[in-house]
Amino acid sequence: MAQKLKLHSPVGAEALIIKWPVATSEGKEGPEEIVDTIRLVCEDFPELSTPLATRILKQGEDISSYDYEQTKSLCDRYNKAIDSLRQLVKGSPRSKQFSKKASRSQLKHILQQCYNQSVKDPEKLNQYQPFSPGVYGETSFELVEQMIKYVRFSESDYFIDLGSGVGQVVLQVSAATDCKFCYGIEKAEWPAEYAMAMEKEFSKWMKWYGKEHGKFLVKFFKYVNYFTSNFKAILLNVQNDDIYGAFMFVFPQLKQRFANCLKEGARIVSSKEFCPLNFRITERNLSDIGTIMQVEELSPLCGAVSWTGKPFAYYVHTIDRTLLEKYFQRLKNPNKKVRTIPSL
Repeated sequence: MAQKLKLHSPVGAEALIIKWPVATSEGKEGPEEIVDTIRLVCEDFPELSTPLATRILKQGEDISSYDYEQTKSLCDRYNKAIDSLRQLVKGSPRSKQFSKKASRSQLKHILQQCYNQSVKDPEKLNQYQPFSPGVYGETSFELVEQMIKYVRFSESDYFIDLGSGVGQVVLQVSAATDCKFCYGIEKAEWPAEYAMAMEKEFSKWMKWYGKEHGKFLVKFFKYVNYFTSNFKAILLNVQNDDIYGAFMFVFPQLKQRFANCLKEGARIVSSKEFCPLNFRITERNLSDIGTIMQVEELSPLCGAVSWTGKPFAYYVHTIDRTLLEKYFQRLKNPNKKVRTIPSL
């Protein structure tokens, strides 16, 4: 019979049932993951900090070496403390001060636990057909955070991640923003299958901490045929120059769909620029997508993506059809100054 651990929810949601040995992150042992989960409860319930330091954790003991019985005993001590605390704050003004938005550290921990529990065999994420443009890669929490700050989603916006892998970017955006709906499209079978497990784990962990998130959906199919004009931001990952060339060859209609479908102010966040940063409209390139978009480079981050440890930059393309309008205005009136409209 499999050994399991139980952690009571600080908000009275369904308890977490965690299989032993605990699925871990790189550089951590299972008991340490449990303690991290408990510590993050203190962000919403600081009253738990003293019991955690004096009764739940044993001074001087190496938590990383705990066996099942020791870890179970730790969970039992936590459960007793949080149950008592919940009774104390129940019905009081203190219970109404609780934030429904996950903090940065809570969200990062939740996403990592979802990954640990869902992706049973990471090697399967790279099972692509030989010589195909598909290579699995993941975008870091910090880079998505940078994108979110730049895009500034509102309650009426939609987000889509084309090539969403196991869905962690979609989940992060749904929890960290007020986005109306977050979509993920993945054409590789194993990442898409793990994404379904990620969705279930994410909903469970968010409820356990008492946190809310927006609506989201990760689908398995060829994403070129799935497009509407509602999206505020689109994320595209391209790992290297060879794959970028194959990507644009296999999906030649993607650029045209962006040009035809996206509304003003929509943003494409990509690991490759769709046109040069210094792109200028001329008579010869009027059909290029660069004529209707402004391109900016986000500050490079180290460890931003899984396929390289070097500083990695993303490019933000903002749909702006006034660029083309102003070009034709200049042709009609070469001596007249065209008023510059600030970028969104």
